[in-house]
Formats: sequence, structure tokens, C-alpha cells
Amino acid sequence: MTLPAARRQQWIISPAGDLFFFIGTPFLCLIALLPLRSFFDSQSIAFYALALFATGHHLPGFMRAYGDRDLFATFKEKFAVAPLIVLAVVAYAQFHTLHGLFMMVLLWEIWHLFMQHYGIMRIYDAKNRIFSRLDARLDWLLSACAFTAVVVYSPEYFHRILDHNQKVGLPFLSVAQTQAFKQALLYFTLGVGAAYAGNLFRRWRTGQGLSLPKVAVMATTLFLIYYAWVYIGDLVIGYAAFAVFHDIQYFAIVWVYNHNLVKKQAGATPLLKAFFSTRSLPILALYVLVCFAYGSINMLEGFLSSGRAIQLVEVFVITSTLLHYYFDGFIWKLRERKHQLNLGIEGGAGIELRSAGRSWTGYVRETGRQLLYFAAPVLALALFQFYWPAGEAEAREKMVQLFPELPDAHNNLGVLLARQGNLAEAMDEYQRALSLDPRTYEAHKNAGVLYAQQGDLEAAHRHYQQAIELKPRYVEALNAQGLVLMERGQLDSAEARFREAVAEFEYAPAYNNLGGACMQQGKYLEAIQAYRQAVALDDRDPRHHFNLGLALQKAGQEVQAIPAFERTIALEPRYAKAYLSLAISYQREGRRDQARQVLQQLLAMEPDNAAAAQLLGRL
Repeated sequence: MTLPAARRQQWIISPAGDLFFFIGTPFLCLIALLPLRSFFDSQSIAFYALALFATGHHLPGFMRAYGDRDLFATFKEKFAVAPLIVLAVVAYAQFHTLHGLFMMVLLWEIWHLFMQHYGIMRIYDAKNRIFSRLDARLDWLLSACAFTAVVVYSPEYFHRILDHNQKVGLPFLSVAQTQAFKQALLYFTLGVGAAYAGNLFRRWRTGQGLSLPKVAVMATTLFLIYYAWVYIGDLVIGYAAFAVFHDIQYFAIVWVYNHNLVKKQAGATPLLKAFFSTRSLPILALYVLVCFAYGSINMLEGFLSSGRAIQLVEVFVITSTLLHYYFDGFIWKLRERKHQLNLGIEGGAGIELRSAGRSWTGYVRETGRQLLYFAAPVLALALFQFYWPAGEAEAREKMVQLFPELPDAHNNLGVLLARQGNLAEAMDEYQRALSLDPRTYEAHKNAGVLYAQQGDLEAAHRHYQQAIELKPRYVEALNAQGLVLMERGQLDSAEARFREAVAEFEYAPAYNNLGGACMQQGKYLEAIQAYRQAVALDDRDPRHHFNLGLALQKAGQEVQAIPAFERTIALEPRYAKAYLSLAISYQREGRRDQARQVLQQLLAMEPDNAAAAQLLGRL
């Protein structure tokens, strides 16, 4: 009985096409990505996969949003207003480090992944003329429970959510409450799974028919999220595998839809007609390449050294991501008749799209809605971040209890303890992280910092070297190792390390330390150049201005040194060395009255400053 039933199944493309693009894709993604770990680290694999696929798959949806004339007429206010509002909110949040934005993106991401999976299943049911409300609700409930349970039971994924929660400053549940929630969620999910299986059995026994492709999609997708996010214990590569699967599904379903749109209706722009009117291999290849070219914008982040340039790329990518999530929430409603026709669905009770009016008040109302959707949550979370933050120490302790086998939880607690001055406890946490995973390069770097503070330069150097071997372009470790080499008197090697760091990223501390290495070697002009870079990147650090002033003094450029010392004092009014150096520059320029005034200011602040008193006596 099952073979004839299987032959009667309706497919989105064809049995072979659906197996490749929708049903068997999870296995293909795992087969393609997992072996690469033998040659590349997971971060590198995920970087390229997510850039090309994740950001790239936004473009097909945008092509439809702005290329389907009927759709654009219906939602023109949303399509006109949303990009401006989202861009403004993202830019503001990014340049002011509002962690609420990233919390919102992370949670919306999970919802989006789940809803696409649910949508594919509803398409299969509809194509097989199964319009049961019970089936739809069970599809939604099992998908929602399974995605939520897998996220909560994935130590790395759940820790990522709680880490963002801590950065925002939201309160935490107790460890006991969290564990109780996890257990209740597991039992509820198993109950929903049993009800789902029971409904499938009931449909089969009563001859109501089953959508076998839908059941297969459910099975392979749930297998992938469990295997990739929980079982293999490598969320970076696991998430990349699921993201590629999700994106391939999206590429395929949008192509099918747009192809039918162009073929059946006149409301398509020349852009849609160019890409979706034919199934020829060159056009299909061009479609994929154009999408990948759009995604490659995200890859710029890995090749830029300017922090501001990287922020601008991130603003673009986050804006694209949020618009993709938002647009997909209303442009693919399966209950609309036009969507059913373009997906080859027959027999559904569809509704017709209605074009919106052309009144300017529609744009005003839509602006208010977009501010409510995007700006209000970010600003509300910013209140917690800056005014009502929950205790970080308690949150970090709870995360270690919740994730005792997760290296990042111990490393983050160590960072907090070191910041509080509990160096021995911090070192214990770093060592615990490294015992769980010796490849935790951040823990190596942080342990090196503690050893350096304690004067154990050999141990510090060893940990920095291990961090760099694990992450060759690790800027903070390169900079820190350069400091150890300076302490050893290996100035050439130290300078080389600092130059490696700033070549990778324009990092103000590394430029400042590069200036120090050059100064000790008598390379004053190179030191000046390095200090100027540090000042340009971080104008609020008085040390950068002071060091620049010293280098200018050494180079005999007293006129330019004076403003550097004045800026140092403006930023740190108790910076005694800056007063002395400023007085010396004034003296060398023949401005003795100003030199005396500066020294008197210093002595009023520090009456026992012998160097100031001695210099004042000579003036």
C-alpha cells in the first residue's frame, strides 16, 4: 500500500529535486562541512559558509519584495520605511554598544529558522491537499518545542543566549528554576512528539492520507538540529551546517516561487524575468553567484583592519538580517491565493492580496509601527544595560553551575574575577577552562596576562604562544606577547609582534606599545607615527597623548609636544609626569613663566614632588 501512496505524493520540485534541496540536504551539509575540520578550524569554515550562504540568501527575498509589482503595491509603506528605521536603529545600537540589539537578533533568528521549517511542512501538506487545522497546529507545536528544547539543551547555544542576557543586564532565573524549566520542556516536547506520531498513525489507519515528504522534512530537520547543536559538541560547525541547509532550502523555494510568478503573471519586473524565466544552467549559476556576491559583503569583515570599517560592515549585515526576518514574516503567507498559485497548490481556500492606499498617513503610521517593532525593544533593553543591570558576578557563577563542562563559562568567570582582583581564583577558572578544552585560546591569553602580572614572564610567553598557534591572527595575544618580549629586552621581536597585531587590526594598545618599542630603539619618528595612530583610534586614553608628547620631545619637536601634554592633563588632571614634561617643553621653548605656572600647579597637587621642586628652583 505504501508504494502507490508514495508515487501519488506531490512535490515542490520533483522527487529528486526535493531530496536534494529540502529533505536530504541536512545530510549533504554535514557530509560537506564536517570533514573540513581535518584541514581548517571550525571558525574559519563557519566564517565563509555563513558569509556566502547566510547573508547571500537574503537577496532572493529582497528581489521578490522589490521586484513583484503587486506585492510591492500591497506593502509599499513597509518596504519604503522599514529599511530606513532598521538602519538607523542598528547603526545607533552598534556605535553605542547596545547589547539589546544582539539579544533581539539572536531570539528572532531562532524564531525565523523554526518558521521556515514550519512553512516548508505546510507547503507539502497543501500540495497534497491536506488542510487539516489539527495537523497544522501539531506541526507548529512540535517544531516550536523541538527547536526550543534543542537550543536549551545545547550548552553552547543556551550559554550564548544567557551571555547576551547578562550583557543586557536582565535578571536570571535561579539554577534550580532553570533546571526545572529544562526538565519540564523536555517532558512536554516528548508528549507533543507522541501526540504527533499518534496523529500520523490515525491518518494512516483511517485512510486520510499522509504527506510523506513533510514527515521526511520533519525527521531530517530535527535530526540535524539535535546532531549539529547538541551531539557533536561543536556549535560553530553545527550551526554553520544548519544555516547552509536553511539557506539552500530558501534559495530553492524562492526560485520555484519566482519562476512560477514570472511564468504565470505579468506583475514581475525585468530583474525577476532575467533570473527566473528559464531553468537554463547558466542562468541558475548566475542566480547563485549574484546571491553569493551579495553575501561576500559579510566576508569583508575578515579582511579589514579598521575598527570603524568593520562596524560599518556589521551595520549593513545586521540591517540586512533584520529586514530579511521581518519581510519573510509577511511576504510568504501561505493562506494568500497568489502564493498558493505560485507554489502549485490547488484546492486551498486562499485570500486575495489588497493593494494599500496612497495616503501619506500610511507612511506615518508605518513609521510608528517600525519604531515600535525595532527601536522600542532595543531602547527598553538599554535601560537595563545602563540603569538597572542585574549582578554580573551572580550571573557568571550561575552559568558555571549550569554549564560546568563548558570552557567559555569558566573563562568568562575568570575574566570577572581578575577584574575584581581575585587573581588566584581567576587563574583556577582559566585552568579549568583549559583542562576542559586545551584549544580555548582566550583562556590561554587570559592566563598569560595573569602570569605576566605576577612576573612569571616565561609562563606568560608560553600561554601567549599557544593562543597564537590556535588562532594565528589573535591581536590581543600578539600584543601581549610583544610586551613580554619587551620586558626581556628582545626589542626587535617585540616590535615585530606589535606590527603583526596592527597589520591584522587597528588596535590602539598595540600601536601604543609599538611606539614604546620604537622609542627604546631610538626610532623616534616611527614612534611618533605609531603614537599618532593610537591617539587617532582612542583619543580618550591619556597615556597615548603622553607617550606621543615624549616621542615628540625626543625628536626635538617641542612645539608639537606641548599640545600632547596639555591634552594628557585635560584627560587626567593628576597625571604628574605630564606636568613635568610639559614644563620641560615650555622651558626649552623659552616660555619660563608658563613652565613655572605648570610646576606650581603640580606642587599644589603634590607638595612632596621633589622633581617639580628641583626644576622650579632652576627656573
